[in-house]
Formats: sequence, C-alpha cells, structure tokens
Amino acid sequence: MNDSIKSFEDQTVKKVTTKLIPYLILLYILAYIGRSNLAYAALTMNVDLGITDAAFGLIAGAFFIGYFIFEVPSNIIMTKVGARIWIARILITWGLIVMATAFVQNVHHLYIARFLLGLAEAGFFPGVILYLTYWFRGQDSARAISRFMLAIPISYMIGGPLFGYVLDHVFWLNLESWRWVFLFGGLPSVIFGIVTLFVLPNGPKDVKWLTDQEKAWIETTLAEENRNKIKSERALSKETLLNKPLWILIFVYFAIEMGEYGLAFWSPQVIQRVSEHLSSTQIGLFTAATYVLGAITMVWWGAHSDKKLERRNHVIIPLILAALSLVAIGYVTHSLLAVLMLALIIGSVYALFGPFWALPSMFLTGSSAAVGIAMINSFGNLAGFVSPSMIGVVGNATGNITSGFYVIAAIMVVAVILVAITVKNTGFGKKDAEKNPGA
Repeated sequence: MNDSIKSFEDQTVKKVTTKLIPYLILLYILAYIGRSNLAYAALTMNVDLGITDAAFGLIAGAFFIGYFIFEVPSNIIMTKVGARIWIARILITWGLIVMATAFVQNVHHLYIARFLLGLAEAGFFPGVILYLTYWFRGQDSARAISRFMLAIPISYMIGGPLFGYVLDHVFWLNLESWRWVFLFGGLPSVIFGIVTLFVLPNGPKDVKWLTDQEKAWIETTLAEENRNKIKSERALSKETLLNKPLWILIFVYFAIEMGEYGLAFWSPQVIQRVSEHLSSTQIGLFTAATYVLGAITMVWWGAHSDKKLERRNHVIIPLILAALSLVAIGYVTHSLLAVLMLALIIGSVYALFGPFWALPSMFLTGSSAAVGIAMINSFGNLAGFVSPSMIGVVGNATGNITSGFYVIAAIMVVAVILVAITVKNTGFGKKDAEKNPGA
C-alpha cells in the first residue's frame, strides 16, 4: 500500500477515534455506575431491608429480564430514529429510574425497580456496538471496541471509592446513605442524556470535523467490507435468526458475561468477607484496585488482536485464564489473596471484550447486524440474571459464595471448546476476507 494512502487512512481512523470514543466512554461509565451501584448499596441496604444472599442475587438479576425483553426491539428502533435521539432517550430514562430506586421500601420494590432499569437501559451497549460499525473498518474494530469498553473498569474504579465514601459519610436529609448511592448514581445520566441530544452525530455525513474526502473513504471502505456479509432488508430474517455462527457467539458471550456479572455484583461482598475490620470506603478502594488490571488488559489485548489480525486465540486464551482463576479463588477465601484472584479474573474477562466483539462484524451487516448484535448481547446478558442468582443460591447452600464460581468456570471451558472447533483463525486480509467473510 502506498505510504501516503496508509497515512491518510490512519489519520482518518485516529480522528474518528479521538472525536467519538471519549464521549462514548463517558456515557458507558454512567451506564455501568447506574447498573452496578446496587453492589455497593447492598453493603448496608441488605441489612436495612432484610435481604438474604439468594434474594439479592434475584434482585441483581431482575435487571436482565427487562434488558433481554427490550434489547432487540431497541436496536431496531435505533436504526429507524437514529443513534443520537435513541441513545439520549436511554440515558435519560435509566437515570431517572436509578434515582427513583433510592426511595424503595422493601424487596418487592427493588425487584420492580431493577426490572424497569433493564427495560430502560436495553439497547445502549448493542446500539453503540452497531454505531461503531458506521465509522470503523473490521480491522480497526477490536481496538475501538476495547477502548469504548474501557468504561467498564473505569466505572468500578470511580464507583468503588465514591460509593464507599457515600456509605460511610453521607446521611443528608435523614436518608440512609445507601439511598444517596442511587441518587448520585442516576443524576449524571439524566444530565448527559440531554447533552447527547445536541452533540452525538448519527453518522459520518453529519459531522463537520471530517473532510469530504475522509467521509467518502469511510463510506466506500465500509460498503466494500459489507458486500460479502449477511444482509437483509428485513430486521428479523431467517438468514439472521438461524445463523449458526451467531448462536455460537451467543453462548460464548453468555459464558463471558457469567464471569463479568458474577464479579460485578459479588466482588464487594467477597472482599467484605476477607476481613470484618474493612470499612465500606476500604472495600470500595479494594474493588476499584481489582479493576486496574482489567483496564490495562482490555486496551492492550484488543490492540494486540488488531495488530495480529487474529481473533480466535485472543478469545480462547483469556477464557482459559479466567476459568482457572475462578477455580483458584475458592481456595483463598478469607485471605487477601482473594483480592488478587479477583483482579486476575477481571483482567482475563475484560481482555475478551475487544476481540470478541470484532467477530460479529466479520459476517453481519445492515439490519442483520442490528439484530445479530442485539441478540448476542441480550441472550448473553441473561447471564446477568443467572450468574448472581446462581451464586446467591449456591452460596446459601454451601456457606461460601465463591462456590458458584466453579459453575461459571465449567461454562467457560465449554465456550473454549466451541471457539476452538468453530471459529476460523483468519484475519482481515483481503484474500482471507474473500475466502471467509464469516466467523
């Protein structure tokens, strides 16, 4: 390739990354803070409302029932009304519901609030993944996605210390401190939802910061990539719904999310049981520290996957490491080594996101991509219901909440086998793409 052409392409990708990714990261940080602050509120809320481990697992999981129901319709709606309006709507409604959760009085109110929150937030993540396909080539996708998903560990780094401090110190207006966790968690989403209505472009043609030549290159390059992918004018087509690679990716993502959400909702309580002398602030700091490795591995592993133009092994290796670490943590409970093992699990799970989410764009485009991505995320996120609920039930039965991690490890091993057998180890070279446009 001519050096000047490559330089032009690289500069265009860099410009799009610089303009879009930081703002999308901010929005996803707000989403995860609003979704996961339940884990920190639980440190005192569970005692106040008499919530058992099993009940808490069901409360955490109720979010994903609503999320599952509305996710595919949400992505279809986004393709009709545009990313700017729909993503803004999601932000505003989920922010209001998180704030309303501050006023629950019993377990049943929490079930309802979490279910409604799932309905409200459904579509944000798959919508952004679809949105990124409007801007980035397949060969740049793992890096772009991993940078966007950097928001997840950052949200825990922010949320852990912040909400730990709130629990220890904020009792304003005679409200319990855990209620302020929800109020502080939801308000920023409402504010930035309104901002999004004015600043988020629907696509390359809507921006002034790209030249006409840059816009034309993005449009023609993506059109060329999409030529050999599954495409249907109908959103719910047989070609999409019965696509074998799609269902394999759904199971693999289910395994990944079993690990992520098992940790998201239970890590503070795992750390709390290391020592009875830890304050909520200290638990929050320890939780934040475990996500530092996740942030590092997510960006590094996604960039490495793009550099090598390889996805298969970049999914298999972290899955194996995560499964091994999930088993190992059961042997170090009530020790500071448990915190180290949590960090290793988080680092492995988060490394998966960039390479994994590059896979759907290898064989889906148009309406098929909108539905396929939403299906992967919605079915995969059912793990958000299954994982915390299962850990809670197993924890009640065995007296050790880490016992449920063994089940997650077994599911990850099955995912490793599926990826090893079915996902072809090809990159995005022109010759490979022509021979094998699918995963």
